[in-house]
Amino acid sequence: MTTSNPIQIILNQNKPDQKMVGIDIIKSPMKYELLDLLRHDEMNFDEIVENTSKSKASVSMHLRDLREEGIVDYKADPTDNRKKIFYLKSDFLGSIDSNKIKKAQKDQTEILISDFEDNDEVDYTTLLTHIFKSLLMEYGMDMSPILQKLGNHIGEYIFNQLYDEDLEIFADNITSYWQKNKLGKLYFKMGAIIKVTCIDCFESRSMQKSGTPICNIEKGMLETLFNKFFKLDLNIEEIQCYAMGDEKCVFEIQP
Repeated sequence: MTTSNPIQIILNQNKPDQKMVGIDIIKSPMKYELLDLLRHDEMNFDEIVENTSKSKASVSMHLRDLREEGIVDYKADPTDNRKKIFYLKSDFLGSIDSNKIKKAQKDQTEILISDFEDNDEVDYTTLLTHIFKSLLMEYGMDMSPILQKLGNHIGEYIFNQLYDEDLEIFADNITSYWQKNKLGKLYFKMGAIIKVTCIDCFESRSMQKSGTPICNIEKGMLETLFNKFFKLDLNIEEIQCYAMGDEKCVFEIQP
């Protein structure tokens, strides 16, 4: 059993002495922990200390290193100029954690292929998506940020095809697109929070149970479609997923 530390992969375009876009591999467990916090939300120094249970001196030293690398930066807290709010300045690409590799995952790809071979009609969109995700899991790789960005780009591409100024018609157009392209059956519940349910989701319906939501491409597509519709940056979370043992995938979209 491996006991190696996980690493994070950062796309760093902020190094002043580097003309080309660089990839930074973060192996330090402490820096990994800090970046994992900041990629989800901005935090002031005291919040970071509270969430890491590390000493202020240790947190300060590692934040300084990350700032010097151009990966993290800070801004003044608008409510208190004495405080600094830290944020991730670079793009988070993913992580690799060999400790998450399980023996049961080793033959998952072969099982997936066999399952598709037993079907008369092969849905290659689903087949390729599942094989790719299975291989990532097999090697302990979490590339969810990249997959979500892929979904964002697809959402950009299809938005004009599906757009209608009436929200209900726009949702119906999205539903038809999903079904036509065998991405799943969508059901919308409108309100202050838009709830999107996907049955037979192309990303996760046959995937092994991982305990975490994995529909990052679909999440990115829905995120961009509704961001562009409302002309706002909305928050989208997958609260249910086949990969979590649920019988459907459910997303919540809200301001």
